[in-house]
Amino acid sequence: MIMNESKMMEKRLKKVLMQDKINAYEGLIKALESDIKLLLGCYMSLCGDVNINIDIVDGSQYQINISAKADNINAPNTI
Repeated sequence: MIMNESKMMEKRLKKVLMQDKINAYEGLIKALESDIKLLLGCYMSLCGDVNINIDIVDGSQYQINISAKADNINAPNTI
């Protein structure tokens, strides 16, 4: 199931990146937050939202900061 979710996330990311450049950044952040929340939720009980910040460093690289809080770590969920 994780492989199917990975393909789904890949398709979503491609779709977001192909959208209008003005809206792409906000759409990318929202898609990443949703996907990472889903992924982390397989391993832990999250308490709150996942926050992502993307900065451009050195003009051509991206620094991605992810913040999330959990109150329990679980065995991975498998479907």
